[in-house]
Amino acid sequence: MDPKTAKPVMMRFGAIISEKRKLLRMSQEELAERVGISQESLSRMEKGVIAPRFERLQLFAEALECSIADLFRGEEEAGECAYTIERLLSPLPRQAQEEIVGIVATVARLAAPR
Repeated sequence: MDPKTAKPVMMRFGAIISEKRKLLRMSQEELAERVGISQESLSRMEKGVIAPRFERLQLFAEALECSIADLFRGEEEAGECAYTIERLLSPLPRQAQEEIVGIVATVARLAAPR
């Protein structure tokens, strides 16, 4: 892959795994342990500095309760969903936001393909 093409893909992958990890209220240490890498490597992946090995993609998908395709979805899709969620939650008190995020995380776990 051309380095000019690879960097945006790595950045998008990093942003998506960071977003999904936070939605599941998972620490970097916990996710790193689940996929068998160091916390430092995960941090570098989330920043788009390095890419995961191909064989780790399924481990990321399982740990983040999504498909491998979800780890590479387009920025427009991710941005649109994030914007909608932010718009709906921002007027609510912080505690209500946290409770709703917990409910959504539970529903996402239940709806995830097994």
